[in-house]
Amino acid sequence: MKVALLTALIVVTVLSSSSAKAETVSYAIVIGNNQPPVEDATENLGPLRYADDDAVRYHQLLSRFATETRLLAVLDAQTQRRYPGLASAAASPTLENLRLVVADYKKKMAAAKARGEKPILYLTFSGHGALTKEGHAFLALADGGLSQEILYDDILAELPTAYSHLLIDACHAGGVVGVRGGFFDKEVEGKTAAVEESDMLPLLQSRRIARFPNVGFILATTVGQEAHEWSEIESGVFTHELISGLLGPADVNGDLKIEYTEVQAFVASANRNIKDPRAIPHVVARPPAANHGVPLVSLDSIRQARMLKGDAAKLGHFYIELDNGQRYLDAHVGEKTEVSILLPSSRTTFLRTDTGEGKIPTGTLIAFNDISITTRSVAERGSIATSYRTALFSSPYGKDYYQGFVDSIGATGVRFPEPAPPELRLDAAPSPSGHKKLSIGLFSVAGASALASVTTGILAYNAKQDFNDTDLQRPAHDAKERYDRYRTISIATGVTAVAAGVAAWWLWPNSETKIVPATSGRGDYSLAVEVSW
Repeated sequence: MKVALLTALIVVTVLSSSSAKAETVSYAIVIGNNQPPVEDATENLGPLRYADDDAVRYHQLLSRFATETRLLAVLDAQTQRRYPGLASAAASPTLENLRLVVADYKKKMAAAKARGEKPILYLTFSGHGALTKEGHAFLALADGGLSQEILYDDILAELPTAYSHLLIDACHAGGVVGVRGGFFDKEVEGKTAAVEESDMLPLLQSRRIARFPNVGFILATTVGQEAHEWSEIESGVFTHELISGLLGPADVNGDLKIEYTEVQAFVASANRNIKDPRAIPHVVARPPAANHGVPLVSLDSIRQARMLKGDAAKLGHFYIELDNGQRYLDAHVGEKTEVSILLPSSRTTFLRTDTGEGKIPTGTLIAFNDISITTRSVAERGSIATSYRTALFSSPYGKDYYQGFVDSIGATGVRFPEPAPPELRLDAAPSPSGHKKLSIGLFSVAGASALASVTTGILAYNAKQDFNDTDLQRPAHDAKERYDRYRTISIATGVTAVAAGVAAWWLWPNSETKIVPATSGRGDYSLAVEVSW
């Protein structure tokens, strides 16, 4: 009865907790537009080359965990050859199509909320940002500009999201989102200027932003169009850095959840040693005011992926390339930092360093040590290309750099795992607790009682046989007494055995083997036993 009651309570608790925790459902809108603005702008801008490729890469990442991902981009011939069949799933990057997607998502998100789910929006943009002659910032779409008013009033205000994440790589992106101040004023002038701490203070002051505490954003812009894209990675530099971090290397505390400060520190580390100011993406990041710790990406929710795991510090700066030539990610991991990198499950992948390269083995879990790296040669060309090749990702990213970066910007950083108690390690035998000692004693009582019950049961059976086999009054009386005595003892010891066994099972600690943080607190992991009562 007691066991049945306990089982019922466990079932009710599990059902209650699972229903109380709302499931998140993600929806993504991915925009890439190579073309310059169609309306008059203060700058004479030419076409971009890789905004469509950036959109494809965002689509690749987000579609692996989002419920639905819409791609608004016109793919050029080279991109269509690299990603066959994707062009038919894309729509033109127009305001009209954007509004159609928003209207569709509005219905689906409302239905999700009615089911008790938490809708999450990802909105990415890669392309031109510009200013009208009146000084208003906009993002260039094929049929017009995406202004601050449209972004907030026609998109964010319409969608009933729990959180919205904006990832924008464009000049004047700050003007569209609403982050203003000295930093962007200097950038608009096209002059190289150091960014002081005082310049950053007014960036997040906007009435529109304050209306949306569930909206977070990461913006990037550069001084001059030349550095916005780099042909060697066939991408916008910031977009490549951001996606690289989101695929795993930015996860500095090893919890498989990548937060805003981790991405911000990862990008800052990647650009730390670049000397040419034209090549440095200026990044502004702000997590949702309602929850600074909300993750941008949870690596354990990504579908159709393999994992490359281990200590990659000895590689220095490395990058991973797919068999179709796509530069998948770049990273430079600090010492004593274990990194987990998600790889596409259906692609052949290669790891390359400044001096070597190797094919990444197949399998769902691969260690860096399993990769055989051979020597290769590298050629350099162009001033900005040289800056990127020699300085980009030349600074290692790890716990020490991250903590220093977070302290420097006054942000709330991610939590690092506490050292596991030594007594819970598999390599350190746990000392018996009072519950365990009592449980062992009860198991002993149960065993002895069971043995006594069986023995006296046999004696009672033999006494009954003696009673049935004799016709003499005295032997029959003696046999009956022995039968009654042994039967009583057998029943009593049997009940004792059952009761002691149930009590011992009840008190015995439930143990399961889990991965828990190692003592170093650097993202290293080891097997340990978690004990609950």
